[in-house]
Amino acid sequence: MLFGTWRLDRTSDGRFVLPSAWHAVTSAGLTITRGFEPCLQLFPLATWQPLAQRVSSLPLTAAAARMLRRLLFSAAAQLVPDAEACVAIPPRLLAYANLAAGAVAVGMVSYVELWSPECLAQGECSS
Repeated sequence: MLFGTWRLDRTSDGRFVLPSAWHAVTSAGLTITRGFEPCLQLFPLATWQPLAQRVSSLPLTAAAARMLRRLLFSAAAQLVPDAEACVAIPPRLLAYANLAAGAVAVGMVSYVELWSPECLAQGECSS
């Protein structure tokens, strides 16, 4: 399970180190995408695959379903933590969530939200 709040600093090569408490859940790989607010969402593969199937089964004729697909899938990327549990987040996603200096990881049980410290302190940044 993914819970708790963790400050993630960037390594000298720009990667983020995931909390050791999450290694068992994240070591098989993750999918990262934009969040609904200006944050990022990290999904373990076991969570992402059923979610992607449910969203993909929504009717193409529904505008809200198409918008959700665009939000989740257009920016999605696969991440595989290295031996030190570090992940490299694509630059376009770092820019979207304003994570240039660091991030705060918030465990949401089945997924993780990555926020800029400033946005999380405010409750939400405008997108």
